[in-house]
Amino acid sequence: MRLKRTGIFTKVIIVVLLLYAVTTLIVLRGKIETAEAKKDELIKARADKTASIDDMQYALDHSGDDEVLEDLARREGMVYQDEGVVIAG
Repeated sequence: MRLKRTGIFTKVIIVVLLLYAVTTLIVLRGKIETAEAKKDELIKARADKTASIDDMQYALDHSGDDEVLEDLARREGMVYQDEGVVIAG
C-alpha cells in the first residue's frame, strides 16, 4: 500500500492552523496572567475589608471600655485638652 503525498495546499493549511493555535495560546496566556493578578488584588482587598470589619466589630462589642473609646478618638485625631500634639514630618 502506497501513501499519497500531501500537496502544497494541505501543507499551507496545516501551517496556518498551527500558527493560529500558537497565537491563540499566547493571547490566552496573557489573559490568564491578567486575571490572576486581578484575583490577587481582590483577595488582598477582601482581607483588608475583613480586617477593617473585625476592628469595627471589636470596637462595637467593647464600646463601653474606656481604652477602646480612647483608641477610637485618637484615630480620629482627638487629644486631651492638656495634651500637646507633635506632627512628625
